[in-house]
Amino acid sequence: AVESERNLCRLRHPNIVRFLHIAQPEPAKVVVFMELLDGRSLERFIDNKPLDEPKIRDFSEQICRALLYLHSRQPPVIHRDINCSNMIVCADNTRIKLIDFGLSIKLEQSVSHISASTQSPKGTLNFMAPELLGAGESDSVQYSRESDIWAFGCSVFQMASGARPFANARSFLEMAQLIDRRGAPALPDGRSAELKDFYSRCTAKDRKKRNSAEELLKHEFLTGVEMKKGFLS
Repeated sequence: AVESERNLCRLRHPNIVRFLHIAQPEPAKVVVFMELLDGRSLERFIDNKPLDEPKIRDFSEQICRALLYLHSRQPPVIHRDINCSNMIVCADNTRIKLIDFGLSIKLEQSVSHISASTQSPKGTLNFMAPELLGAGESDSVQYSRESDIWAFGCSVFQMASGARPFANARSFLEMAQLIDRRGAPALPDGRSAELKDFYSRCTAKDRKKRNSAEELLKHEFLTGVEMKKGFLS
């Protein structure tokens, strides 16, 4: 299993942390060497205060580019644990990088010899797509490009509101029921129509209706180009 994780060492993208080496000195121990980043997590950067839209646009575009790169690889690389503590805002406060790659999830499974699809979900619960919570159509947990996009949408929510989605849910079950009934939480009032539309395309309850990273990069919220009906489609 660690062999497949060594593929992470081949990733080269300005918005993805560099994995230098992944070693398994003994069966239950995995050591990951990564580029040292000077900065702080997006969660700390937000610090419970909403970011302004130009900043949300800038960070969202960078993360979408990283996701496009990952999701277009053969086979696709699924991050599995996208959330604001797995993104580092570099010390210049302009560049943002994805870290972690749900490695903790995957390595725990490989060390305990449990298949990835039957496990209960292990990622950050507030960022879990409905299909991972069992609110969707399948019983087995299947991480996918679409579940990464949902989690990215939840990160957009945190940038726009200052709080994690479902921060008030008291349990896993309560959160799953909220998503099942209402879908993703609404963005706060005062956010632009473009941002709200962009967010809704990340957080469609039906994963088949979610936009891909490639589609999101063409969205008017990121491009600043207004999409007139039939003019740009």
